[in-house]
Amino acid sequence: MAEAPLTDPAAAWLARGVPRPESRPFPARDGAGLDGLCLAADRSREAADTLDHLICLLGVGQEGWHAEHVRRVVLQAERLAAALGLAPDEVRAVRWGAALHDIGKTRVPQAILQKTGPLDPLEYGVILQHPEWGVELLEGLPFLPQATREAVRSHHERWDGGGYPAGLRGDQIPLSARIVSLADVFDALTQRRPYKPAWTEQEAARSLLREAGRQFDPDLAPLFVEAVLGLGHLTALPSITGYPLF
Repeated sequence: MAEAPLTDPAAAWLARGVPRPESRPFPARDGAGLDGLCLAADRSREAADTLDHLICLLGVGQEGWHAEHVRRVVLQAERLAAALGLAPDEVRAVRWGAALHDIGKTRVPQAILQKTGPLDPLEYGVILQHPEWGVELLEGLPFLPQATREAVRSHHERWDGGGYPAGLRGDQIPLSARIVSLADVFDALTQRRPYKPAWTEQEAARSLLREAGRQFDPDLAPLFVEAVLGLGHLTALPSITGYPLF
């Protein structure tokens, strides 16, 4: 009498002399496993926070007024990025770009940076190099987001195409650079420098609004004045002329 066919697949494998494959349990779901996952997540967050801190320290490595300038630009650029509703990783890229935006000035002689009078053509030519120098200095940090590098390279571009180093115009200018540009110029206007007195916040805000569509993104400038500076009432006033172009 013929044997009944084996209906159990495992029994069929055994009947052929093939070892049954070992079962592989699913990952542990007990408390120890969850604790391990939480510990790994905490360490990841700590590493990210440490990296963020180091990037900001790198940006404020210069002495004197410049370190405080960078800290203020970081804060205001981050607020503008958040007001735009950018994702957390995009806000971080902007924050890093703000922290590093002037790192190329470490190659500029202090005699030029601290000069109280007008720059001669040669000195001005040196200043114009600092965005590209900054990007060169960051080549050894491949983990930096593209938006961070773009902010360093393009924060002196102008909406009307009259900026440097590439003469980009309008939306050709990366968003991160347009954000950092507003924070950078506002802080420069409101702080005393070797070559100029400090403006009031309202004077500087009016200048940003006047330059909307010329130096700055016409949508970002009023948002900066309203959401970051809390001076939204100025956006309803007529444009004010007579301020020197920064």
